[in-house]
Amino acid sequence: MQEHDLLATSWTWAGTEPVTERIRAVGDAGFAGLSLSLGDLHEVRATIGFAALRRVLDAAGIVWVQLGPLELWWSSEDRTADQDADRGVLLEAAATLSAWQVVVHADTTLPGTSPAAMMDDWVDLAGQAAKVGAQLVLEPEPWSNLPTVERASRFVTAAGHPNGGLLVDAMHALRGGSTLASIRAGVAPVALAAVELSDGLLHTPAGMTLAEESREARHLPGAGAWDLPGFVRTVRDLGFDEPWGVEVRTAAHRAMPIGDALRTAAAATRAVLDAADAFGAPAAPAMPTTPAPTSAVDFEPPTAPARNERRRDADTGTPA
Repeated sequence: MQEHDLLATSWTWAGTEPVTERIRAVGDAGFAGLSLSLGDLHEVRATIGFAALRRVLDAAGIVWVQLGPLELWWSSEDRTADQDADRGVLLEAAATLSAWQVVVHADTTLPGTSPAAMMDDWVDLAGQAAKVGAQLVLEPEPWSNLPTVERASRFVTAAGHPNGGLLVDAMHALRGGSTLASIRAGVAPVALAAVELSDGLLHTPAGMTLAEESREARHLPGAGAWDLPGFVRTVRDLGFDEPWGVEVRTAAHRAMPIGDALRTAAAATRAVLDAADAFGAPAAPAMPTTPAPTSAVDFEPPTAPARNERRRDADTGTPA
């Protein structure tokens, strides 16, 4: 089977251990990338600093670094000084960490901002990200003003900035009503920049909103009801290739020691990717057949001759 680069999203490696210990656990589990949340970035900036963090990432073998998500990046009366500070920290970290991507979310407030009114701010932020060497990617959510991957793809392509891209999250896409066929037809290959894998139940659990399910019921890839190998093949056909984001959020995952949780997530994801790789490949040849060996357990010796026959043989010397 092929080798694949995996990226652990921030929820997949969240924990109470120091961030440096958790990064080492991510590398030890075989991940080649990770995403750092704004909370992690603020903690690092206030303690060891981003230059020291880059050395930790290098030692752990982490080559793909994704940052975010950033909220409220568009012009709004509701944007606070703290959110402006988040934007500055994100860009500072991207420059020092040689980040691959900066992730942003759309508007989840009601009644919501018109996507058209966000386009100029998107172009501005994409340009700022380009200056620090990172790509700007939009992660649409079903409860936002860009609720489907198809609409988010149209937003990114209409904006037209070469440094802007789209993140297609399996849960957000499928719970947003997309199908593999609609993703194939409605996501522009030029826009597709990142993919995240998780699995889910056939329906959202009773009593949960979609947002709550996204936070609490992201199952291990391959452990749910979705056609993830088909999803992988679909985004591959659109031109996506590495790294595969892994986002697992369940109570059982959080209860495991972080090293075990990460190794389990990596193994489950690789099994899904192996299944996608095997699709359409020639069937394995049949195993050669050989006569079954005689077992000592069920071996029965020939029946011994009767006593009188043995005596006659001895007396006459003739065969029985």
